[in-house]
Amino acid sequence: MIFLRELILNKIFFIITFFLFSIAIIAEESSAIKIFIAKDILTLNHNNDSVEAVATQGSKIIKVGSKEEITTIYPDATLISDYENAIIVPGFIEHHIHPFLAAVTMNSEILAIEDWQLPSKKSIGVRDRSSYLLNLSKIEKNHPVNQSLISWGFHHYFHGKLTRHDLDKISSIRPIIIIHRSFHEFILNTPAMDLLGINENAFDNLGEDTHLANFDDGHFSERGAIIVLPKLMRVLAAPTKLIQGLQKTKEYLHSNGITVIGNPGSMYNKDLQAAKNLIFGNIDSPFESYFFPSALNLAEQFQSHEVLDAAKEQTRWGAGKLNYLSKHIKLFADGAMYSQNMVMRDGYLDNHQGSWLMNLETFENLFKIFWDDGYQIHIHQNGDAALDRLLFTLEKNLADNPRVDHRTTVVHFGYSAKDQLKKMKELGVAVSANPYYVTALSDLYSRKGVGYERSQEMVRLGDAIEEGIKVALHSDMPMAPASPLMLMHAAVNRDNFAGKVAGPQQRISKIEALKAVTINAAYVLRLEKLYGSIEAGKYANFTILDKNPLTISNHKIKNIEILGTVLKGELFPHNELSL
Repeated sequence: MIFLRELILNKIFFIITFFLFSIAIIAEESSAIKIFIAKDILTLNHNNDSVEAVATQGSKIIKVGSKEEITTIYPDATLISDYENAIIVPGFIEHHIHPFLAAVTMNSEILAIEDWQLPSKKSIGVRDRSSYLLNLSKIEKNHPVNQSLISWGFHHYFHGKLTRHDLDKISSIRPIIIIHRSFHEFILNTPAMDLLGINENAFDNLGEDTHLANFDDGHFSERGAIIVLPKLMRVLAAPTKLIQGLQKTKEYLHSNGITVIGNPGSMYNKDLQAAKNLIFGNIDSPFESYFFPSALNLAEQFQSHEVLDAAKEQTRWGAGKLNYLSKHIKLFADGAMYSQNMVMRDGYLDNHQGSWLMNLETFENLFKIFWDDGYQIHIHQNGDAALDRLLFTLEKNLADNPRVDHRTTVVHFGYSAKDQLKKMKELGVAVSANPYYVTALSDLYSRKGVGYERSQEMVRLGDAIEEGIKVALHSDMPMAPASPLMLMHAAVNRDNFAGKVAGPQQRISKIEALKAVTINAAYVLRLEKLYGSIEAGKYANFTILDKNPLTISNHKIKNIEILGTVLKGELFPHNELSL
């Protein structure tokens, strides 16, 4: 992919601008003291104190306490009292999103199973085949002439089987690219396959997984989708569109009160990274970003003995407010939750099989390479059989090469069995969970594919916390809305699309939910000494709310209004972001 000259010039301009601004900020930080006043400030420090005022100097917190105490100590400080009737909480941390996928989604025609409220438009959700095809046909008719139609949000369990022949009926001329909700599957019409040069010869190396690339249906999933993706990148990552999508994503994340994001499994692609640095790393960004590489993506481009060096090289790719974390890597066990490709101990009701994203030899080899070099390993897992593989591999490496505070992280935590929790605690793992699975999938999967009992217990957070396992929450944007309040709401209530409570014993308290999007999210990234609570010495990152999430009714958490954020002492009011 060759980027436009404009992108390169913008990048150079950004670097120069960032350098000049950095000098100014360093000079300013030495003296400026601000005092933020609020109705209630939830510190989430070791004592969970609630205070009225917090003093900051430059980027750091220097004192928390009562308004009277803080203003007496710093009588000449600048008083920020715009939010004296609001609630301040530690800055929300969305530690698992995918900026590139989010940018593609923002540029797509969203047709999903639920409504999506974006900064510039709203998409109404549909949950049956006829409504999906009808709405897709309407979108196609109103789509700009001579442009490919890219739509995200399709879900076969709601919308039925979709093939290239269905899409050809909508248009036999315009390329139509349907991105499955999971982003692990693509369905293409004939003009799209012609445009991208996709033919049956491309899938000879899939071996026993040839069923994952159905050329006749135009359907490519998991490893089949991985083979198609480089061709799709020509369309999905067109430079101008990519920049626009990343800008929309930045605005969307700010609107949800996020001050720090994590991107686990960033692709080894310098052109994509340059675009992300340009938008997310820019001096005006209202949040900071922390990326780390994908071992799966690296293994596709390098020999196993080269992967570690490639990962280390990639950690030097950040710029400005976008950083790479050293000694973090993401591995993958089984397939997508939204595609029912998780690998289950007891299989599926319809006898279909889940899929491994890494075969056992590759998974164990990569795990050992990064484990022995001291990396924190984050592992994409959705099925309980995949969790067995993860725990077995971890236990073996701990025995061969003991490590303390390794923080191996179970990512997504879709299905698990209760007997696995004690082993998880014993082995010292952390959980990074997507509670929105329960909202979107627990009712449907109770009836299709997995069964009632197992689906009631999906994302087993109540049991995990009872066992003493550290739990953080993420959206995996765009798998769920990147809204920490929505994630809290989902974990506290566990209401699903059918209006029922799925697994009430797995609900967690509001304080645990708030910790899961602040201090525990920082813990998963090994940044808890800098972020996640409001206490002296940490960065002055706050999210400003109109209601207290700990005292409001459980069912109103997602409706709390975001008033603004503070990033390292700088105020970013809501809806006043400069793009």
